[in-house]
Amino acid sequence: MKKLSIVALAVLSLTASAYASAETDRVGAYVGGQIGAFSADVEGDSESGQSYGAYGGYNFNEWFGLEGTIYLTNDFVDNEYASVNAASFSVAPKFTLVLNDTFSLYGKIGLASVAVVTDTFIRDVDYQGFGLTVGAGVNAAVTDKLNIRLGYDFTSAELDSDDFGAQDIDMDLSNVTLGMHYQF
Repeated sequence: MKKLSIVALAVLSLTASAYASAETDRVGAYVGGQIGAFSADVEGDSESGQSYGAYGGYNFNEWFGLEGTIYLTNDFVDNEYASVNAASFSVAPKFTLVLNDTFSLYGKIGLASVAVVTDTFIRDVDYQGFGLTVGAGVNAAVTDKLNIRLGYDFTSAELDSDDFGAQDIDMDLSNVTLGMHYQF
């Protein structure tokens, strides 16, 4: 009985130590969701609101990956006569600096497609365009597969409208996000 207990204790110790020293999985596909604080600057006029979105990508190794992000905003203009919502989809190479088994820093730069919909009592105007997006953040591994992250994305885009009377606009979008993703 004593030998069985010693063997069981040894197997349990080896299993626990193997789990405790297991490295965080950083290579392969991942997918997650995020919420954020959003602000838009249109030619000196700034408005803010909330954003909701999803992101995912593939890490080819521990330091390089490709990431796609999509987010939508609530009505972010404080005006009872107009409703303005924005959406952005970006694709960017992502570079990661691993600090330890738990924390890593990342940065990304890529292209974004932006759409803004303005609804008023008089008319509805849709703006669309492309721009450059840059982002940075910190990633924390909760388990070897589950991660949380705090990030910042900035997108600058030139938006055109199909509406004859609307002028084109330059828009800067900032988004501070809290996200959670699963690493496959």
